Amino acid sequence: MVAASEWNGSAMARLSIVAVVFCLLLAGGCASRQGGDSGQGLSMSVPDEDTSPPLTATETAALQTSGQVDRNIPESAMPDVTRQYKYFLRKGRPTMSASSKRAEQFLAYAKRVFRSRGMPEDLAYLAIVESGYRAEVRSPAGAAGAWQFMPYTGQKYGLNQDWWTDERLDPFKSTEAAADYLQKLYGDFGDWPTAIAAYNAGEGKIGRAKQGTGGRDFFEIKSRNHMLDDRAQLRDETKQYVPRYLAVTKIMRNLPQLGFDPIYPDNAPGVLRLTAKPGTDLAATARACRMDWETFAALNRQHKRPITDTARPTYIYVPANREHEARAYLATSACAPYAGWGPSAVATNSDSWEKISKRCGVPVSTLRAVNPGNPTLKAGETVLVPRSVNMSAQAVAAQDAKPVKGQEKNGKSSKSTADREPQITAARVVAADAGPRHTLRADETLGSVARKYGVSVQDLQKQNGIVDPHKVHAGMVLRIPASGQAQATPIPVVPAAAAAGRPVVAGPDGRLGNKQDKDKQDKQAKAAKPGKTYTVQANDTLWKIARTYNVSVDDLKRWNGVDEKNLRTGVRLVVEQ
Repeated sequence: MVAASEWNGSAMARLSIVAVVFCLLLAGGCASRQGGDSGQGLSMSVPDEDTSPPLTATETAALQTSGQVDRNIPESAMPDVTRQYKYFLRKGRPTMSASSKRAEQFLAYAKRVFRSRGMPEDLAYLAIVESGYRAEVRSPAGAAGAWQFMPYTGQKYGLNQDWWTDERLDPFKSTEAAADYLQKLYGDFGDWPTAIAAYNAGEGKIGRAKQGTGGRDFFEIKSRNHMLDDRAQLRDETKQYVPRYLAVTKIMRNLPQLGFDPIYPDNAPGVLRLTAKPGTDLAATARACRMDWETFAALNRQHKRPITDTARPTYIYVPANREHEARAYLATSACAPYAGWGPSAVATNSDSWEKISKRCGVPVSTLRAVNPGNPTLKAGETVLVPRSVNMSAQAVAAQDAKPVKGQEKNGKSSKSTADREPQITAARVVAADAGPRHTLRADETLGSVARKYGVSVQDLQKQNGIVDPHKVHAGMVLRIPASGQAQATPIPVVPAAAAAGRPVVAGPDGRLGNKQDKDKQDKQAKAAKPGKTYTVQANDTLWKIARTYNVSVDDLKRWNGVDEKNLRTGVRLVVEQ
């Protein structure tokens, strides 16, 4: 039975791989192909037969309106556009109404992004077709966000996806990426309907179909689709994707005339993108902004964890009317209590939050709060813990007072392991807590503290779990190791509860704060370099530059006194301070 089970498992695995490859081939073999199949946007199953009443004079007039994208639509394409148009005026009206209201908070920004690139602002309506402007949706195929970016395409156009974030779920940043991608597709094919078809099917699929049919644009390719073999033919979804977009665009331009509730995108509540320090506590930020967590999280779906990336600055969104509270909180040291934490793999099923808590001195409740959805630990999963904690299997085995597997055969090997991996016992923790403590002042370094107590800097680092001696700040409480004795297991540095002021990163000499001696201050002032700068290129926008350097547009405006209207090619901007 075991052998049969193993064979069936491997056979199924091989069949699964073959099935995946086959599906990819049918999809056109293009890694950048977009969402399309998600079913999360407007209905993909508009009936072929139209049994609804004829269009009224008002509806006909709205259908005949045009913009930059639908200005020269051939007459032969209009039956498909009309069928989609009538469907969303009749049977699909509730879906169309909900999508238009949902789009209201994003349209002003999206149109501004497209206009800033010299593109038709009606392209902002494409996200209605893709997702109904739902930022949180994911398709079974792997597309995500309002613009339904596939992982590869999203990464290619600047949407970061890692353990911390998935920027495809950011409706603002993904709009910028969609504009970049559509601009590239327009450059490839020369007209907007064909570029839009390629957004759905992938540029490879449309490029091969264009070559195989000799069609000049999407409409000619579609009319000659029968000339292609089954694999190369455009799917029904793609054939109706462009007509659906054109129909939606005509409806969105004429909502009140067509009996829909009007929307006012320019009056939608403003949202600001602000820079967040590594390890910013998002729940605490929401509280500081006097927002409930659900509302704050809905604005910041790009963050997959309750804290921001602990290795780099990122960004958050807050309502414009909460700007003062947000900026005030983000400027304090209290906003980033997890800067010294990082993702780490669980080495063994024997580990637990209780054991990690004992190894690092952080309460179980805090560990669970920053790792929601992980009640029990399993080997191989990634969790967020202080960087100083030992997550090895040896550390867990030592904590359990059990020899590591493979070392129980002789006492000598087991003893050697115990020497290398100190056990965390109650006696050792008590010993660590019993030693003297020192609150770091702004004019002190680890070196000066070590000299004061007659210990080495290395022992001081080990005792307090300090990886980088330069990343310490005034107010930290240091545990002083007993001179000449074996050191206790590292316990993370904890800021003094009563410490005031912002944390100050130490300079190259390890000295803190602003109380350095005057001579050294003068030398550093003379040697100080301005922040990083960037020379504006043609077609640059503040949004594009801000995304490149991972800062907010507000930061660029504040540092440089510029806005989109007076941004000029050749101007040098400060992009990092």
